[in-house]
Amino acid sequence: MCDISEYSIHNPQFQSDNLIRKTRFELISLYGRLFLNKKPKLSKGANLLHLGCGETMIKDWVNAGFYRIQKFWKKTVGVQADWMLDLRYPLNCDDNVWDGIFCEHTLEHLYPIYALKLLKELHRTMKPKTWLRINVPDLKKYIDYYNGNVPHENFLRWKTGCEAVRSLTQNWWHLSVWDVTLLSQFLKKAGLINIREVEYRGGTDARLLKDSADRHWESLYIEAQKA
Repeated sequence: MCDISEYSIHNPQFQSDNLIRKTRFELISLYGRLFLNKKPKLSKGANLLHLGCGETMIKDWVNAGFYRIQKFWKKTVGVQADWMLDLRYPLNCDDNVWDGIFCEHTLEHLYPIYALKLLKELHRTMKPKTWLRINVPDLKKYIDYYNGNVPHENFLRWKTGCEAVRSLTQNWWHLSVWDVTLLSQFLKKAGLINIREVEYRGGTDARLLKDSADRHWESLYIEAQKA
């Protein structure tokens, strides 16, 4: 039998989706768009974008993440992104800026309509011939586990495939799920070409091979190019 305590309303995953947290998120987004919505600081050399950086910063890249409001009464407020934004809205960025974009486990936090808008914005802001690398949780791996196969031993953290699928679709503020077919379709609609699934830390532009080792077991890796 499964551990029913995982489904308690006191579980942090349930608490993360409550009205108070949603309201706080929207208020920070509004404040950020009104007062912190600046263009990225670009260098004279190559400009590489780490989109959805969270707490992970890549040296000499532009690390972009959600708005973080400075709390003057605290000494530390965590890592602050180089470029703060809300990915649901148009990017405050000129055309043809990026020499490459790496985006890891970010797209699944957007509803599909916003994901497509974001991909179009990435296409707009990329330089011609450059590459976009996207990593997301792979729905196929979760379905494989649901069907009785074990793609990786880490899936055994869930006692049943149903629990794994529920976690993918309802935890961590996930708002969409992706497989290679759907993500490829979205990239094509956004205007990108040469779309293909690639291996973990394998791809055309070596600079973009920043995949996290601890997410390898569940991830889908896709690259696409601007014409």
